[in-house]
Amino acid sequence: MTHNSKVSAAHQIEMITLGNGRKVSIRPICRSDGQLEKELIEDLSPKTRRDRFLGGNCKASEKLIELLTDNDHQIHEAFIALCSSDRAQRAVATAHYAVDPDGRACECAVVVSDDWQGLGLGRIMLKRLIGCAREQGLERIYSIESAENKRVQTFARSMGFICKADSRDYTLLTYTLNLYPNLHTSGHDSATKDSRINLS
Repeated sequence: MTHNSKVSAAHQIEMITLGNGRKVSIRPICRSDGQLEKELIEDLSPKTRRDRFLGGNCKASEKLIELLTDNDHQIHEAFIALCSSDRAQRAVATAHYAVDPDGRACECAVVVSDDWQGLGLGRIMLKRLIGCAREQGLERIYSIESAENKRVQTFARSMGFICKADSRDYTLLTYTLNLYPNLHTSGHDSATKDSRINLS
């Protein structure tokens, strides 16, 4: 990987070899990735789609794809993992966060194609988001998930996230990671429904 001191390491293209030998390239999402993102969403199993979009009825509409590929590296950060086969590229994972209006925290979401789950790719993608959030000086990164999503409970806790019930909706859980745990931060529960940018 060519080093460019003017470009954050988190924003360079990175080649990753997973435990089973599969190779992916990870880079920031751009506008031209719309079709790749659309195909990834449409190929998700009903369970994975339900976990990602809190209900599973989300369609890969033009508006959604436009939102997910609008990556300005300030309010919205997003990465895509790509594999190549038969000279064609396929998106096998994406990771996004959107910064809250107060500029102190961001809501994140990671999705991995069903046939690429269990290989550590989701962890790699989330670490990229966490690194970028720290670079931006954000205090917290959080994810709002269905209380029925057992897979994310184990995953989030293994990444150091703390789970808390959503006082507004008992069917939801909020997983939060303090990016600077030794720094006192106020307003831990300041993320409200009105302050979220919905990436789903």
